[in-house]
Amino acid sequence: MEAIETRGPHVRTDRTGSDIVDTGIALQDRLSTLCALEYLKSHSIDAAVIQRVLLFPAQRRRGA
Repeated sequence: MEAIETRGPHVRTDRTGSDIVDTGIALQDRLSTLCALEYLKSHSIDAAVIQRVLLFPAQRRRGA
């Protein structure tokens, strides 16, 4: 896993997790929140992260 630099209270620990979350956000935009939710759950993304990125877009990291 490649470590990535982050700023702010939410720290991404690896590039793979970052890419999965970014794909989930794109799925939400293109298809639906339910599709994004199922995708993120299937990749074992933490429930708190899923809730934050799907329900509170203003709390996403910059560049996401």
